[in-house]
Amino acid sequence: MKKLLILSLIITNLLSVVSAQDVPVVVPSDTVKISKNFIKFNVTSALIKNYSLQYERVMTRTVTLGLSVRLMPETGIPYADNLIRWFDVTEPDAQTVINNTLISNYAITPEIRFYTGKKRYGNGFYFSLFYRYGHYAFNNAVVPYTTDLDEDITLNSSGNVSSHTGGFMIGAQWALGKHICLDWWILGPHFGISSGEGISLASAPLSEVDMQDIEDTLNDIDIPMFDQTVSIAPDKVKMTFDGPWAGVRAGLSIGVKF
Repeated sequence: MKKLLILSLIITNLLSVVSAQDVPVVVPSDTVKISKNFIKFNVTSALIKNYSLQYERVMTRTVTLGLSVRLMPETGIPYADNLIRWFDVTEPDAQTVINNTLISNYAITPEIRFYTGKKRYGNGFYFSLFYRYGHYAFNNAVVPYTTDLDEDITLNSSGNVSSHTGGFMIGAQWALGKHICLDWWILGPHFGISSGEGISLASAPLSEVDMQDIEDTLNDIDIPMFDQTVSIAPDKVKMTFDGPWAGVRAGLSIGVKF
């Protein structure tokens, strides 16, 4: 009995010593730090002078939130000469209007993405939902006009359109090394509403006959599902309108992740 008691005490002490020792923790050697922030530049939209920057933040393994800002500073119509050729614009006055018109726009697009596949965390194929506010403007569209007295004058035209749209997009994003990413916007249709106005300033006062002729011409413009209102004065023509709006997001972005 005495030997058993002594043996029990020895075993108890040994277990206490073993349990008190530090046990090494094995950390997998392939553990990779997850990049949760992406800043990307759309290289394809830059070809038509649209400069787009997007920030994306990983929220969970499958969900990210993003915000895109796009800006086109006031510039001539991109590839104006090609447009004239493609649409077979032969009238010199019309060619002059296309070549001289200045356009600009900006858009803000918040977005939520849902990633699929094994990697996720902002990698792989995704489906997204987004809202877009867009503002588009044109200026310096000088339109020639011949009055009822056979005098040649000009109508210097400008205008703007604001839109609110929502849509969805499918795409894919890949890591190109540790800190570089590639984002392919495959297709992103969006639909919504718009409103805007166009104003033309006459280089000389318009007669009653001229005003009626211009008003009739503008009212004859029939854009499906658009409502328009024309108001005219001797020195100014104004048309306001509202109706549906649609667009498509597509392109290729490259950026950094950290």
